[in-house]
Amino acid sequence: MAGGQQFIAWQTNLLPMSYMKVSLDDLDPQEIDDVEPTLRAVGYELRPSQMRPSVWEFAPGESNNRHRQGEQEELYIVLDGRLEMEVEGETFTVTADDYIVVPPESWRQMTAEEASQVLIIGAPNVQDDAIDEEETTDPTEEST
Repeated sequence: MAGGQQFIAWQTNLLPMSYMKVSLDDLDPQEIDDVEPTLRAVGYELRPSQMRPSVWEFAPGESNNRHRQGEQEELYIVLDGRLEMEVEGETFTVTADDYIVVPPESWRQMTAEEASQVLIIGAPNVQDDAIDEEETTDPTEEST
């Protein structure tokens, strides 16, 4: 296709699209069950085919679930704030303008030290790819 345009099948008029745009201010914050940070579903609005972007907003002290991905490599871009990030047992501080890439198999978790906003881009675009640490615990094991 000329000029890098693509046809978006879910559009009713099937006109070529060269880009999609959305403002974060236009996206309603979404509360997700069993997850502390708030989600702004950028990817849901833009519908990219190759990646899965989301903006997560953390209040001070909030953490996302410790998890890894089944297939997605994730790029974390700290837009605002200060967080503690743990990847495979290594803990470090991330602040605005920090970029972190985490492979799918690595366990990771973020905890906000102050109000924070993080853009996370996962690729490939796989829905519900996260595997929470709690889901991998063997239910037959007894706690001591």
